[in-house]
Amino acid sequence: MVAAIVVLVAVHAWAAIATARGARELSTNALRSVMLAEDMRRQLSNVVTPSADAERTLLLLERDVSAYEPLATWEGERPEWLILSRLTRQVREEVARGDHRTAERSSALAQESVERLIALNQLEASTIGRQLIGLGRPQVAIDGLVGVVVVLALGQLARSRLRALELERAVVALSLEEVEGKNRELDAFAGLVAHDLRLPLTPVQALVGLLARGGRSEAEVRRISERIASAASRMSGLIEAMLELSRSGQVPPGECSVVAAVEAVLEELGPVRDEVDLRVEVPEVQVACSSEVLGQIVGNLLGNAIKYRATDRRCQVKVSCAADGAMVRLAVSDNGIGMSPEAERRAFEPFFRASQDRPGHGLGLSIVERYVQALHGSVTLTSQPGLGTRVEIWIPRAAVDPAARRGQPERPPAIGRPARQGLTIG
Repeated sequence: MVAAIVVLVAVHAWAAIATARGARELSTNALRSVMLAEDMRRQLSNVVTPSADAERTLLLLERDVSAYEPLATWEGERPEWLILSRLTRQVREEVARGDHRTAERSSALAQESVERLIALNQLEASTIGRQLIGLGRPQVAIDGLVGVVVVLALGQLARSRLRALELERAVVALSLEEVEGKNRELDAFAGLVAHDLRLPLTPVQALVGLLARGGRSEAEVRRISERIASAASRMSGLIEAMLELSRSGQVPPGECSVVAAVEAVLEELGPVRDEVDLRVEVPEVQVACSSEVLGQIVGNLLGNAIKYRATDRRCQVKVSCAADGAMVRLAVSDNGIGMSPEAERRAFEPFFRASQDRPGHGLGLSIVERYVQALHGSVTLTSQPGLGTRVEIWIPRAAVDPAARRGQPERPPAIGRPARQGLTIG
């Protein structure tokens, strides 16, 4: 009798262990299915967005679709997986062709397929839970050990379901964070447009006022018209540069002369130049940056230096530049009111203003930092309250800069036009 009981307990213990292992495997597969489906849903929402990570997102998506195949064993999962696999390949082909509109439609269909897979996963998990409960009841009645194993299995399933819910909440939170980030970027871009278009618009308004008053000779009218056309062209180029930066996080390719960019900014300052002691020491050097972007960088730095001048002394501003190998250092320093250590740490935050008694929106330095980072350069700021501020940027030097050519003769200047060696003022 004792032997029979021992055998019975041993058999039921073996059955309980086998049941527990099966439960763990089923719950693990269910959790794996939910995690893969959530990953594929997030990747499909980003795969058609033009960005440097689009190709990596496609690779991750295809990897997860392939990993899901052995888990598609529940009723209806296999046909749905085949549909998703076909749509995924279709999205990749359309993105490769550059047909983003069609790719968006295919991606939407693929997301619907993923949603159906998630619904099947939830149904599968519920059915497994009922099956485990049905297996556990007689075993709990016969043998306490079997009951413990079943409880552990049910606990594993409950933890798996909880993990799936946590993943869903995390995905929702991530989506909300991305939406909020896009809204912040949109607000910052709107402020950037208003801020950066003000500088080239100022001389246009002044020149139009001169023409409206009349009494100008034909030569003066032609000269004023040329300056208006130049400012309008600069505004157009600036708009294109900002749109490119907003869409892709990159600035449009180009190169320009630092001297020419500084001269254009000084011309736009107009009468404000007479209010400061300006010292400029800029050699003739080419940088890998469009003239519109470099003009905005220099214009914002000079504008800040003049805006935050001290009231008890005449404003002094220095602009210096030097080439150092493959990089060019451009610095703007002043003797203005300076910044506190806390303001210095937050100087590049959008909409942060170190002093509330000066006009502005707190976008100048954040715009400079964004442009410089897009150019793969760097920017630093040092300041002392009551003494002044110095901002230093490093941006790549243009490869076609004559000083960077190896052993090639420099092109002679045009006849009747002297070669420009640099810009020195003050």
